[in-house]
Amino acid sequence: MSGVRVPAVTWARPMGLPCDRVSRPRVPGLIDDGEWTGVPIGGLGAGSIGRSFRGDVNRWHLEVGRHAFRPVAADAFSVFVARGDRREAHVLAAYRPWELPAWGFDLPVGSGTYHALYPRAWQAFEPEALGGLRLTSEQLSPVIAGDLVRSALPTGTFEFRLENPGTEPLTVGIMGSWANPLSARVTDGPVAGPWQEVVAGGEALGIAFHDAGDGPPGLRGTFALAAAAADGVELTARSRFDARFDRELWADFADDGRLTTGDPEADRRPALAGEALGGAVCATLTLAPGEVRSVRFAVAWDLPVTAFGGGRCWWKRYTREWGRSGERALDIARHALAETPAWREAIEAWQAPVVDDASLPGWYRAALFNELYFMVDGGTFWEAGEVGGPDPDPDDPGRFALLECLDYPFYDTVDVDFYASAAVVELWPQLERRGIRDLLATVSGADAATVTIEASGVRASRKDAYAVPHDVGGPDEDPFLRPNRYRFQDVNGWIDLAPKLALQVWRDVVLLDDPALVAYARPIVEAALRRLATQDRDGDGLPDHAGLPDQTYDTWPMHGPSAYGGLLWLGALRAAEELARRDGDDAAAAAWHADFERGRASFERRLWRDDLGGYYAYDDGGGASSNSIMADQLAGQWYADLSGLGDLVDPVRAAAALRTVHRVNVVDFGDGLMGAVNGMRPDGVIDRSSEQSQEVWTGTTYALAALMLGRGLTEEAWETASGAAKVTYERGLWFRTPEAYDRDGNYRASLYLRPLAIWAIEEARRRVARGRPG
Repeated sequence: MSGVRVPAVTWARPMGLPCDRVSRPRVPGLIDDGEWTGVPIGGLGAGSIGRSFRGDVNRWHLEVGRHAFRPVAADAFSVFVARGDRREAHVLAAYRPWELPAWGFDLPVGSGTYHALYPRAWQAFEPEALGGLRLTSEQLSPVIAGDLVRSALPTGTFEFRLENPGTEPLTVGIMGSWANPLSARVTDGPVAGPWQEVVAGGEALGIAFHDAGDGPPGLRGTFALAAAAADGVELTARSRFDARFDRELWADFADDGRLTTGDPEADRRPALAGEALGGAVCATLTLAPGEVRSVRFAVAWDLPVTAFGGGRCWWKRYTREWGRSGERALDIARHALAETPAWREAIEAWQAPVVDDASLPGWYRAALFNELYFMVDGGTFWEAGEVGGPDPDPDDPGRFALLECLDYPFYDTVDVDFYASAAVVELWPQLERRGIRDLLATVSGADAATVTIEASGVRASRKDAYAVPHDVGGPDEDPFLRPNRYRFQDVNGWIDLAPKLALQVWRDVVLLDDPALVAYARPIVEAALRRLATQDRDGDGLPDHAGLPDQTYDTWPMHGPSAYGGLLWLGALRAAEELARRDGDDAAAAAWHADFERGRASFERRLWRDDLGGYYAYDDGGGASSNSIMADQLAGQWYADLSGLGDLVDPVRAAAALRTVHRVNVVDFGDGLMGAVNGMRPDGVIDRSSEQSQEVWTGTTYALAALMLGRGLTEEAWETASGAAKVTYERGLWFRTPEAYDRDGNYRASLYLRPLAIWAIEEARRRVARGRPG
């Protein structure tokens, strides 16, 4: 098994170096954490904690569906180095907090280098920065493709590789410290009651953090910080210090790299209201000249319940293996300490085919994995049964769901998951197999409650029967039981939702080899498509937009038939045909095929334009954008290609349209360095008719690149995708990738779901390698 080492390909940045052109929200009131982000720790559906590239712990998602950005100075790792009579101690962070002014927050910006390749991150320091010690730390969470058990664990490990390159012995101490995070919701101040204790045993020394017993359901449980025992390593700990104004603990550590044992009974005293308390564990050793040793720490939490605004509570997925007591955080931390080498080996084996492929661009190899941060940081929900309900079926992976984003907090947003599910179906296919069935189960139901549409003020029903929902609910209500928390537009009439469901179902049948899905999904898909067919107002075989933003581009109106909606419709008709054929209903398959042929003829006749080398027009309804070139015009063909449905339109025209999109929407926008802008006018200027027409959407850019790659436009594909990655990782948007940004690089909706579509490029690469391009 390999030890701590930084891979050849990562996203890297000098620690704490500010971004000189950091993106800012282009819409007031949206979340803006700034560039101070990094790889989070935590598991799928278990909550997460963010630690930035400058070394501070600052993003708090321990309560599923809630977000807070709050740097906590006490949550840190620190180093002590002594050589002869010289000694020094530093917090391994490059920032200056207002808290803990007596601590050694004195490392300059750039004193070390931060590397990220999710689910791992590294800090690397050369000897001149740390008193002659070469230090590399590795942060790791066991989020591993295909491994449901380990990927769900609420933990992160921190291993420190310590090297003495000099000629004199070094005494080295590494201290992990943490403020009790269970005192209150992160948006409130500390409350009375939480307490800590030192616990030894199990080949580790740790601090167990306890809650007050009366906090929010999602924060009831335990938290732990532990260090692994090893030969020649002395472990010491203190379970109580002032996490805001401490001087004593730091002076103790800075004296000899150890901690003096406190009074156990006094240190267990619960916190008073307004009192922020922490605990610390220290590992101390001596390094001979030339010697290399490692010490390992783990952070874990056991907060077994996800609680939503409607009052319903769910057990988290990891409780299947670890129970529901909420008392096992320290056990999980000990487990993490023991299993880190195996986890590292599994992560490296999973990632090696991409990371070690020198034929791939370096930016892509890093971005592909780093975008997976959202799998734990995206308000992720994964259940193991409802609290008070029956125990889950051991063969059922449990319901899994991701938020669209924290600004738009809706679970399983259908029009967005169409893109983002590329990552889930690729890496955790068991979750997609369950998830598509959960979505199908919501389609037939109706919710007659009247809601006010935010964009127009009109009143509408929350959900009509067999209208595919926009989402399956929001965390402030009762998600999974009450769909359509979104109400910016009336989604009952959206053109893209039913086709996207049909295409995603067919994709899953094919890619997951799931024949049982056919019989279950087919009647639901057919009912949803027949309902949508009533929106063909002129009988040409294509649904007509109502002059509204009635699709995923929900501020960009479409009129009549559109390239985007029309091609999704054609793909859905082919999916319905193949579902019927798989189900043994040749007559229905023939009927769906006849509908497809009629719609295709109308699509070619009404939407093809010969200008600019050829493209399919935004729409054919005489609107402000009708003859604009839309980057996402061939989204339906993308799904058809990856699922074997064949050409939906003339392949020569499709190739021409892709080349036009590349030339106009990519190269002519931002010099080809910013991805694909959603809309361009035929005269070469940005379509500014709406907010969204003038944006680049990160996820649709990646999907477009996948389509290009699958269709043999290799150089165009990589240039297109690289622009989205360049903006993300050079404009301070790392680990908070947005839905959208404009020509100035300013963004809308950070921490967004759709950029997971970068994994569609992997599917396209594999398809091309097998000789089955689009």
